[in-house]
Amino acid sequence: MEKKLSELIENDNFELREKMKNVFKDPLYTPRYNLALPEERELAYRRLKNFCEQDLFSVFDFEGDPRKIFAAHEVAGLVDGSMATKMTVQFNLFGGTLLKFGNRERFQSVLEKINNFEEVGCFGLTELGYGNNAVEMETTAIWDESTDEFIIDSPSVLSQKYWITNGYCHAHWCIVFAQLIIKGESYGVHGFLVEVRDKNLNLKQGVTIHDMGMKIGVNGVDNAKISFNQVRIPRAHLLDAFSQVDEKGLFSSEIKGKRARFLKMADQLLSGRICIASMTLNATKMGMLTSYRYSKSRKGVGPQGKSDAPIISYQFQQNTFVPLLAETLALCFGHNHVKNLYAENKKNVVKECCVIKAMVTWHSENSVSVLRERSGGQGYLACNRFGEGIGGAHAGITAEGDNGVLMQKVAKELLDGYKVSELAKNKLKDLLPGKLQKFLSGGELGLLKLREESLKAELALRMQRVKSKGREAIYNKWVNESADLVQDLALAYGQRFVLERFEWATKQCSLPVLIKCKELYAKLKIKESSSWFLSEGILSGRDYRKLCARINQLNKEIAPDIELVINSFNIPEFLVHAPMAKDWVAFNSYDHQGEVYNRPEKKSDELRSSSISH
Repeated sequence: MEKKLSELIENDNFELREKMKNVFKDPLYTPRYNLALPEERELAYRRLKNFCEQDLFSVFDFEGDPRKIFAAHEVAGLVDGSMATKMTVQFNLFGGTLLKFGNRERFQSVLEKINNFEEVGCFGLTELGYGNNAVEMETTAIWDESTDEFIIDSPSVLSQKYWITNGYCHAHWCIVFAQLIIKGESYGVHGFLVEVRDKNLNLKQGVTIHDMGMKIGVNGVDNAKISFNQVRIPRAHLLDAFSQVDEKGLFSSEIKGKRARFLKMADQLLSGRICIASMTLNATKMGMLTSYRYSKSRKGVGPQGKSDAPIISYQFQQNTFVPLLAETLALCFGHNHVKNLYAENKKNVVKECCVIKAMVTWHSENSVSVLRERSGGQGYLACNRFGEGIGGAHAGITAEGDNGVLMQKVAKELLDGYKVSELAKNKLKDLLPGKLQKFLSGGELGLLKLREESLKAELALRMQRVKSKGREAIYNKWVNESADLVQDLALAYGQRFVLERFEWATKQCSLPVLIKCKELYAKLKIKESSSWFLSEGILSGRDYRKLCARINQLNKEIAPDIELVINSFNIPEFLVHAPMAKDWVAFNSYDHQGEVYNRPEKKSDELRSSSISH
């Protein structure tokens, strides 16, 4: 059963994952600190290049099994967030976009060199002034009839490409998104392959690249600001899978409408959101392993006043740790479901990709921050890696779309084609009785469905009432009057489908701890939305008190099996570098130069309770 749980968590490509993990036995991947910014970037580059050269995954996997690429991101997330971030741009945003929308015969050589990192690419979508409204970007690609070329130009400071990973140090190529203009007429945003550096990494004429400097995390990533001054590229460098321009400047496209063409061109952002969730979720697992091992070995005050009680035995520590563990499991199963849907290409997965990325990165930021706090002073040391996790989570929250904006996209997708009447909304509350007894016997999913449907009906009704009043009224109702409802609906949808996948997982593996974690996750989500359930009359104050008591009981019951779940994450010991997850007493017996401190010897157990202040 424990092996089955591990397989459920990892989902796919089990042998490949082991091979990937074994790559990281190389001392190259041992964490290093106190590096200068150029050294940190070079280290991330060398690590990724070495990983790529093992030939374990390929950009062409997007056409076979993209789960291999997602697996690479998950494994890399255990090791180095900077390396993983550079990888997602190289293989997904740059490589995946070129593969999907570029002419295969024309760009085959570049595509093949992506796999071994011989040629490095970046993805020039975001502009300084145009983040969540990229369709209005300023960069232009004007067709020159006399030379049969496109001229790429950045007309203002706001049009410079911004936050471009791989851009400052390593990229030879950039997929540049720009307004396609032919004979004065704009055809909307399209993608173009632009060489920004030659093979010796010298800048091409007309290309200007500036360093974005130090960040609050993942500083191995060489983010850049890139601008173009009349840079000429061949007409053939238009990524022309669905839009073409012939030698006479005649534009044709199978997709009607500028916005629709842009959304199609930016399609690789969807798999990018899965990649971000993949690396961030596994960084969270590493933080959980580290925190749990320390909580088990660190001794606090026991019943007799001595330092002999592992801090994981405290209710406060359990009530902090166990809910985070249950939610990590829940998001694993939800994330796996999204990966499978994407790989099998069974349906439009826009809302699934958006919501899972938001939920995972928010959870990671919260989890690693809370676990750092519950690890005391040890958690504040860089070598224990919580700082990497926090910085990486914040990068994930922002990258591939701001989470709040993505949740707006989820809500819009949910309302697409949805109709509801006043009568239907009023009757929604009758779907389930307001009795906790039903809910405790397996009705949590029904309650989450009830809330999702009710919020959807409320938002749909709001929008229907202003539909006839014009665009400005619709905009104001959505942006200025319904912001909280929009976010609540998207999150309610995500929580419901994640719980559905958790229930599915418990049917595949009937381990008692998994079943209890599923119940805990469900009840936690009800508690988080308790103000809504109470105000709607679905739960009473007495019900709420019973809910809280059951959550505390579940935390206590799950605590003895934490290690079983942690072990199911299948993190090899050679990837565990945090001293507090190992023999932190031995670690603290040496100074930074490796010399033993001049102090009396103490037994290991004594040191655990006295040498480091919690």
